Amino acid sequence: LSYALDNGFTRHGIDDLAYRHLNHSTIKFKDLVGSGKKQITFDYVAIDEATNYAAEDAIITLKLFNELKPRVIREKSSCVYEKIDRPLIPVLSSMEELGVKVNQKYLGRLSKDFLNEAQKIEKQIYKITGKEFNIGSPKQLGEILFLEMGIQGGKKTKTGTYSTDSGILENLSLQGHDIAKLVLDWREVSKLRSTYTDALQEQIDDKTKRVHTSYALATTLTGRLSSNDPNLQNIPIRTEKGRQIRHAFVAEKNCKIVSFDYSQIELRLAAEISQDNNFINAFVADEDIHSSTAKEIFNIKDKDLNLEHRRKAKAINFGILYGISPYGLAKQLSISNSEAKQYIENYFKRFPKIRDYMDFQINHAKTNNYVETMFGRRCNIKGINDKNFAVRGFAERQSINAPIQGTAADIIKLSMIEIHKNIKEKKIDAQMILQVHDELVFEIAENKIKESIPFIKNIMEKTHLNYKDFIVPLIVDHGIGNDWGETH
Repeated sequence: LSYALDNGFTRHGIDDLAYRHLNHSTIKFKDLVGSGKKQITFDYVAIDEATNYAAEDAIITLKLFNELKPRVIREKSSCVYEKIDRPLIPVLSSMEELGVKVNQKYLGRLSKDFLNEAQKIEKQIYKITGKEFNIGSPKQLGEILFLEMGIQGGKKTKTGTYSTDSGILENLSLQGHDIAKLVLDWREVSKLRSTYTDALQEQIDDKTKRVHTSYALATTLTGRLSSNDPNLQNIPIRTEKGRQIRHAFVAEKNCKIVSFDYSQIELRLAAEISQDNNFINAFVADEDIHSSTAKEIFNIKDKDLNLEHRRKAKAINFGILYGISPYGLAKQLSISNSEAKQYIENYFKRFPKIRDYMDFQINHAKTNNYVETMFGRRCNIKGINDKNFAVRGFAERQSINAPIQGTAADIIKLSMIEIHKNIKEKKIDAQMILQVHDELVFEIAENKIKESIPFIKNIMEKTHLNYKDFIVPLIVDHGIGNDWGETH
């Protein structure tokens, strides 16, 4: 209830809500069980303390329900609460309980490979610097790069140390400093090893031999789900090494992993919400949207279109949805600011209603402090009228992107609810095991794949039409493999 009303303004745990709405400080769980080495399990809490804690939880829950339910009706958030978020709870519960099978031996081998690679890169870095140091220490790295090696372009942080964030290192790498590229590579393999290949092995359940993530339903501004312990939504897909980790998620014997994902859903929704005819027509005609955009903004014919035009158009298409500035686009495409500015102006000439959409959302947020998805999910925007340019700019970008990303999140949730219902009713013989933003991953028996794929695909492409009329079709692609990595 709180998430349907106040996302972006508050956290939605019972302690925060009791204080916010009832001005009441609750008994904290940590006060009962302690923390660190002295922490006990709840069965060791004294019975009278446990009683007070549990009774308070029940009373506060009822009081909060009585406080928030009328607001949901009054503020027209019922659809989001009744049709999307609340019915999703048993779906997520089932996915968490089921978990995903992991190949522990493969992860062990990958960990060793990453360690060997990190050590190789370390030696190359030490050869360039002429000394050994802690590459993972930003302070030591900054001093080596900008003081001892005398590389130009160092920037100091508030603490007086040199910044060595990825943006700075990428710039240095482009300028031809090999050490910057090596440090970036070292960071990637070290992070993949610590965050995934080592950590995942420890998180495999002894009984099920699977990892069981926890999905958080009420944390993001846009309604997207998040995953933690372990976070399975952040496994990099753009790099070869990141993709290697996906191969660790495997199917049970006689089963396959089948992945379904919405093709370019955010661009399709931008066309739908803005009602821009040129944008809509490209999708309705099933054209390649980036090629179509390239022809529009560069004013060229099919025969003159090349991969470079398409690459630039793709950066502009996605950049616009995130409120990119000419400076940001110039940096991304390695072109001048004036050239980037011209591209953006051409874009808005060809797709005028996209500009109207952006202006409308920013003005709506400035007046009401929120924007909405197509299903009425309210995304509260903080800082939209802030005097600070950076704070205000961030809020403006949020107000452009949140209705699109939030609508995509609502659509996949509606699909998950419908698929889960069909699995329970034995109409689909499959198990939904993962959700990663625009992608749903299933484990399906080999002899059931043929009949399951069109059924699942149809639900994902059509369920939202039970709630809203759409002109732009949604398209779902799928891939099959023995593991998650093979499906892409």
